[in-house]
Amino acid sequence: MASVTSIISVFVLLGGLVAAAILLRRYRDRLNAAFVKGPLSIKSVANLGDGSRVILIEVDGQQALCGVGRQGVGAITLLPRSSHQGEVS
Repeated sequence: MASVTSIISVFVLLGGLVAAAILLRRYRDRLNAAFVKGPLSIKSVANLGDGSRVILIEVDGQQALCGVGRQGVGAITLLPRSSHQGEVS
């Protein structure tokens, strides 16, 4: 009887770990925004397929468009600063 209880407790423990991993992966961006304060922020991500992504980042008010793929990360272009950012028309 003790071995059945041990097996059930192992499955419950593994299920809890899987659930925690799924929740952390799903809410990763919100957790990073809440706990990490710095000059770099990710504004948008677009998946291009085949493991490639285009990411819009902002560093100290300057926006950059970056490509992320299997070969690494590369800056595609720096976007010009807008003189009316944050203003409501």
